[in-house]
Amino acid sequence: MARLTLLALCGAALLARHTLNFVAGRAPGRAPQVSRRAEADEEEEPEYVAAEGDRLKLKVLSPEGDGISLACSEVILPSASGQLGVLANHAPMMSALDTGVLRYKEDGQWKPIVVMGGFASIDANQLSVLVNDFEKAEDIDAEKMQSEMEAATALLEKAASKKDKLEANQKVKRAAARMQAAMFLTRKK
Repeated sequence: MARLTLLALCGAALLARHTLNFVAGRAPGRAPQVSRRAEADEEEEPEYVAAEGDRLKLKVLSPEGDGISLACSEVILPSASGQLGVLANHAPMMSALDTGVLRYKEDGQWKPIVVMGGFASIDANQLSVLVNDFEKAEDIDAEKMQSEMEAATALLEKAASKKDKLEANQKVKRAAARMQAAMFLTRKK
């Protein structure tokens, strides 16, 4: 519950920032002093050597502080209203994310990450994705994945109350996303 609250607060802060800049007519480059200091801290991170054509910086962050930061050329997000494609020079926007597979194209290769809901914000060729949790496709155990899907489906069939059905539905979504990401990797081999 604490993660969800933290994620909601981060999403609300990002939305407020973009809304105020839009309403006030300020350019995105004229950020408040606190933002400038945060951006200065980011500059201390090692620069990624991007392949030719990789012009979009992707950052995936979870409440635990885990994250991925890399350069890519294209990202497909599992937004709450369907899949959302992001290329370099995309218009600034924000979107809610659903549980699903985030795919990004790095060095001409598509790579999947399973995300468990959150928010995405794009501005100035930087895509920031704040998620409840995420998992790299390489870390998924294919044998465990199949049994997890069967258990989640059985739990959904047995659910009686609305709360139980909602929880079981989330488990099925997560298992399906993990299965999709793992199959994505096996198809490429």
